[in-house]
Amino acid sequence: MKNWQGFLKFVCFIGFVQGFLVVPNKNGPQQRQAAVPETTAISPGLSSKCPINKRANSFLFGAATVDGDQLCDVAVFGGGFGGLYTALAISREAASNGQTIDVALIEPSDQFVFLPLLYDLTIGTATESEVCPYYKDILLGTGVRHIQATFDSYCDDDSKMDLCLANISAVSAGESGEKNNMKLSFKKSVISVGATPQSTLSSVPGALEFCQPFYTQKDAIDTRKLLARLETLESRELTTPRIAIVGGGYGGVELAACVKRKIPNSHVSLLSRGSPMKGTRAEALVNQALDRLGVNVDICEVDAIERAVTKGSDNDKDEKVVIRKKEDVNQESSNDDCKPWDAILWTAGSGPAYPVSKKMNLLSKVKSGRLAIDSTLRCMWKDDEGKGRTSPPVWALGDCTEIVDSNDRPAVPKTAQAAMQQADTVANNVLVDLKGKGTIKSFQYQDLGSMLSLGGPNAALLAPPDDSPLAPLFAPLLDTARVGFGIVDNVFMKLSKSPVAEKVGLTPVVEKLGLSLGGYGLGVDSDTGASPGTLAGTLTGAARRAIYAARMPTNRQRVYAATSAAISTAASLVKEASKEIEEVQKSKGN
Repeated sequence: MKNWQGFLKFVCFIGFVQGFLVVPNKNGPQQRQAAVPETTAISPGLSSKCPINKRANSFLFGAATVDGDQLCDVAVFGGGFGGLYTALAISREAASNGQTIDVALIEPSDQFVFLPLLYDLTIGTATESEVCPYYKDILLGTGVRHIQATFDSYCDDDSKMDLCLANISAVSAGESGEKNNMKLSFKKSVISVGATPQSTLSSVPGALEFCQPFYTQKDAIDTRKLLARLETLESRELTTPRIAIVGGGYGGVELAACVKRKIPNSHVSLLSRGSPMKGTRAEALVNQALDRLGVNVDICEVDAIERAVTKGSDNDKDEKVVIRKKEDVNQESSNDDCKPWDAILWTAGSGPAYPVSKKMNLLSKVKSGRLAIDSTLRCMWKDDEGKGRTSPPVWALGDCTEIVDSNDRPAVPKTAQAAMQQADTVANNVLVDLKGKGTIKSFQYQDLGSMLSLGGPNAALLAPPDDSPLAPLFAPLLDTARVGFGIVDNVFMKLSKSPVAEKVGLTPVVEKLGLSLGGYGLGVDSDTGASPGTLAGTLTGAARRAIYAARMPTNRQRVYAATSAAISTAASLVKEASKEIEEVQKSKGN
């Protein structure tokens, strides 16, 4: 009993400290009108022209208007982690100070996407309602309005950008599908439009045509359909699907593990320029886990993707593709070099999304095309545009930005964790600028560690890097837990291989499911010298889902996510176990 009490205390401690943690960088199958408050309250000195909106639900954009234009105090462009949490923080902080500020969240989709769970959505261990809740439900009672529209640009007047007026557009809900163009007027604005893989895909010949990107809700749904088709082909034609995943970062590793878990008999290769997760605590652990799952790791650089020449096939949909790699005299050629692939999933690289990628030329940008922001996360004028002018009333955060200042600080990672931390800084600074009093804050990123899925119910928890102030606390704690759970794993595995377990067919089922506490079932060595500061296994997978549930925007969504995680994970395990038991029985029958 004492051991279980200690175990529960450990899980609670991890959940408490990692409560602010999310890991890595929308279109749903159906669109619903976003709900907005019936009235728009205006605080003294802010948008006093904005009238009471008694027919909010009848407007396409769901916002108060004057002379056909939309009005608000603060416009937040982009509804990802950075944008949504900034809008909520501004409204929450203003309310706590006795203010009522009209905050508008401009986002073309009607659903928020909890990006770290896209992998779970793809393989069926998470539901769409859990991963992609509607803004209508999230923003209910928060004081934030959702304007379902696309941010096109700031308005130009005599070759000068008006940074308090923007062009927005949306597709009509009717059958005509006409584009509705309107203007949005505001006092301050926040840009958090995120990033897309388009620029990276465009740089590789054939990638746009033949690759399935994995960045959005739509990508996850399309990938799920693709995997279902490959599973059907495997069962009907007794073929082995060949699936290539490009990118050795968090996204590529998690997707490779989940795909292999989803289709165990498939040939899955992870194509990476270097060792997967190179330079992180997870490098050794990931290599062991991928090897245990049967994922092939190919160190290479993709040069082009072409349609394979298939004899006797007149149907383009049935034709496969080949990957051309850049030649490296130091790298031996792989047996996969000339073999065609059934699918290529792309997770490597991204660039700023529209309109940052093509417009906003008066605001300063870095070489990658991202917006240049200072340490307070405020945008800067380009070159000489700012001479004699105050700083633009625009803040930015997330994947479409890069901090540029005189301090030699590490680059902020393009992760949801970083975006959520930036949201609080932006909210504070926007409110201070609106009120004309208060303390402007500089952003300091605090690495809280990270988590990643390793397929099915398994996941890994990583302590912060060694240079983080929290590393001396978390790393020894995870090391101790891993060794302790590893001992339990060894006992469990010995029991599962006992004569009784082998007689009833339990041994192969347990081995193939890969269940473990300390990583044994994932092929991960529990010795502290193997992967210091890490913990992997089924228990960590449960903690990952619980932590993500706790970070959902509303209490209702938190409860739903926690319940959904428990049910969907259990159902998935039962399905996998049933399949394995059936195969064992068939082998015995033969």
